[in-house]
Amino acid sequence: MTQASVLRLSDAVLMQQVKDGKRPALGELYDRFATRAYRTAFSVCHDRDCAQDAVQDAFVSMWSSRGTYEPARGSVVTWAMTIVRHRAIYLARRRSITAQRDEGEARLEGETALDDVPTDFAARDETEQLVDLLARLPPAQREVIRLGFFEGLTHQEIALRLGLPPGTVKGR
Repeated sequence: MTQASVLRLSDAVLMQQVKDGKRPALGELYDRFATRAYRTAFSVCHDRDCAQDAVQDAFVSMWSSRGTYEPARGSVVTWAMTIVRHRAIYLARRRSITAQRDEGEARLEGETALDDVPTDFAARDETEQLVDLLARLPPAQREVIRLGFFEGLTHQEIALRLGLPPGTVKGR
């Protein structure tokens, strides 16, 4: 046996040291459990950042709730993975709710309200001004503008429809 394997403390001994407030013992538990904890969290979150945050939060929680660990109720690794799993579930749900809320807000911002009074008022005012201005134009110019602007015809199409040369249409 090597000296390193002889000096390796059990998880239970390390947890007792954690309960006694020895932070290096928590670091050793982290080194032992981090890969498994990450896999556990990732299986819940399906997102790297969420899984990493869940592992970090879980180990902080393990430190702050170290007095609640009871060896009779299960192994240290089982206790730790339960905390990791619960943190991952919490973070995944919170991120999902936040994403849904942000998506909903973005969708709402892009839509016009059905009773958008200021926009309706401005549009009605512009329409009235446009009708008044068009009424002041000679009928020949008014017809060319109506076909081009409201029906979307090109100068060439207007010329064909009215039987006029394209230069005349452009001039009007």
